[in-house]
Amino acid sequence: MDNNRRTHSKDTNQLRKIEFGPHTLTTEDHQYELHIPDKEYFEKHQKFSNDYLNDTHTWVKVFNNTEPLKGVNYINLIGWTAKGNHQTSYGYTLLDQEPVIILASGQEKITDQVYWKTPELAKKHQDQNFDKLITKAENN
Repeated sequence: MDNNRRTHSKDTNQLRKIEFGPHTLTTEDHQYELHIPDKEYFEKHQKFSNDYLNDTHTWVKVFNNTEPLKGVNYINLIGWTAKGNHQTSYGYTLLDQEPVIILASGQEKITDQVYWKTPELAKKHQDQNFDKLITKAENN
C-alpha cells in the first residue's frame, strides 16, 4: 500500500497521517505490529503474565471481514490480548474515482475518517458528505 495516506478528521478538521507496512500500521501516535492469530492459542491461554502483556502491548490481531459492506472490504484490528468487542477497522474503496482508506469503529463499522492519498485531495474533500458509507443505523 502507498504509505502517504492522509485524512481530514471530522472531529478536529486536521490532517492526519497513517502508514501501512508489510506487518505494521503507524499512526501519528503509535506503531502497531499486525499479527494473524492462531485461534487455538487464545483458547488455551486465558490469562497472560504482566511480562507477556508488556512485550505484546503494540501487537494487534488482524481479521478479514467475510463480506464487504457497501462494497468496502475491511480488515478488523483488535488488541492482541483484548477480550472485548472493541475493534477498529480499515477498509479500501474508491471515492470520486480516487483510492481511499476508511477508518471505522466498532462492529457496526461507523465511519470515523477517510484517508486520501495526498494532503491536497484530503483538503479538496474536507467538506464532502460521505453518507453513502456505512453507518450504525444501516447495519441494524
